[in-house]
Amino acid sequence: MPGGNRTPEATIGCGSLILIALIVLIFGKSNTSDLEREVKGLRSEVKELKESVDGQSTVIRGLREDLEKSKAK
Repeated sequence: MPGGNRTPEATIGCGSLILIALIVLIFGKSNTSDLEREVKGLRSEVKELKESVDGQSTVIRGLREDLEKSKAK
């Protein structure tokens, strides 16, 4: 519009949308038990992954030591 008043456009960024979603989630409380069950499941899976990584780290450490011993011979 030449010479007319322009209204500024409103834009919502990704961070704002995430913040709004978190507020709705926190104060909604409608499916809290489902969310708690999901969080417990995720914690359990993270624990299993950590144990697996720790086991693999131990194996790798042993293989590295064996390799160093064979290089020393």
